Amino acid sequence: MAEEAELFKYPFPYLYDESQEVAKAFGAVCTPEFYLFKKDGRRPFELFYHGQFDDSRPSNNVPVTGRDLSRAIDCALSGQELPFVQKPSVGCSIKWHP
Repeated sequence: MAEEAELFKYPFPYLYDESQEVAKAFGAVCTPEFYLFKKDGRRPFELFYHGQFDDSRPSNNVPVTGRDLSRAIDCALSGQELPFVQKPSVGCSIKWHP
């Protein structure tokens, strides 16, 4: 992933959670898992969305659109509440280090 981030010039930092402390603190259970935080003025960042990217799955023929995460981003930026129920991510389980 670090090579891909460099190759495609990601405009954001790519971080590797070697100790898995961050994943555990966030309550992550699978990959990919999406967290969207928002900031309101001087208040600290707060978790706004934690859920799936969209309804696509490897075997369901639903196109990959990013609809759920995109809608959450739009709501966060416009100051609206989420008008839908957040669905949990579905993916490969995280292989925790001993």
